[in-house]
Amino acid sequence: CGTRLCDEVTGQCICPPHTLKPQCVVCEPQTFGCHPLIGCEDCNCSRPGVQELAEPGCDVDSGQCRCKPNIIGRRCDLCAPGYYHYPDCRRCDCHQAGTEASVCDPVTGQCHCKVSASMWCLSPWLNSPA
Repeated sequence: CGTRLCDEVTGQCICPPHTLKPQCVVCEPQTFGCHPLIGCEDCNCSRPGVQELAEPGCDVDSGQCRCKPNIIGRRCDLCAPGYYHYPDCRRCDCHQAGTEASVCDPVTGQCHCKVSASMWCLSPWLNSPA
């Protein structure tokens, strides 16, 4: 069994959790991160945030789920910067020149205005300051 544990009586490999028998070195579907002792971890992708695919799951090494557009996070459970209202991520209605890098609150959509440019933050239709 190499680095894996063996049954003392039968000599067969004792597979760590969520690995495929008999070699026990490959993760089961919808799991990732095969380790010879602790096995594989569930992807736990956020169903509303993942793309509808024929083969659901995640990257076998990193566990990154396949996210819909404007959705991020390993589990696809967050709106991308500049978007809010997960899982129906909507573009924030902020003037980008006047906002912080985070743009807006991911839940409410309230703009994160730069202190020095708060009047140029709230509307995308205002001209940027000269």
